[in-house]
Amino acid sequence: MEYIVKEGRPNNYSERPEKEQRVYTFLDDLGIDYVYLDHEEEYSMGDAAEADEAIGVVGAKNVFLRDKKRRHYLLILVNGTKRVDLKQISELSGIKKLTFCHEDDLEEILGLTPGAVTPFGLLNDSECRVQLIIDESLKEEKYFAMHPCVNTTTIRMSNKDFLEKVIPAMGHEPVFFDI
Repeated sequence: MEYIVKEGRPNNYSERPEKEQRVYTFLDDLGIDYVYLDHEEEYSMGDAAEADEAIGVVGAKNVFLRDKKRRHYLLILVNGTKRVDLKQISELSGIKKLTFCHEDDLEEILGLTPGAVTPFGLLNDSECRVQLIIDESLKEEKYFAMHPCVNTTTIRMSNKDFLEKVIPAMGHEPVFFDI
């Protein structure tokens, strides 16, 4: 597949799903410079490898976890080359018995579907139920890329804008761990 990276809001913005449109409006309102890349659906790091290379980023895994009693929810952003160890995350976060969230949790809390887990889902977490945890190694990257709530597009922006503007504007305070 040929990948074409384009700047700013897509020309066919009004034809895109509402949850995706909301992301572009959010970024534009913050004055964030970004590029995007449309691609086939991605459900894994393997699926995303070519698109990540085309858009010039190290891929990041986005993992949505919860505790057994559904009192604590975690969105983990980790370098895509690393394995997510639930026991390690449990120890670092102090939350016991972590497991992957069910599809219904993903939809209810973040307004997302499987394969489209993204930090932009935090826009839908108005109650701030989700703790954002970011792998320390991602802070060193020049750019950060993520889906705009759909898994057929990837958006890239500067890491500085992501960490200093986007996350605070979503009302979430990230925690950084060496994962």
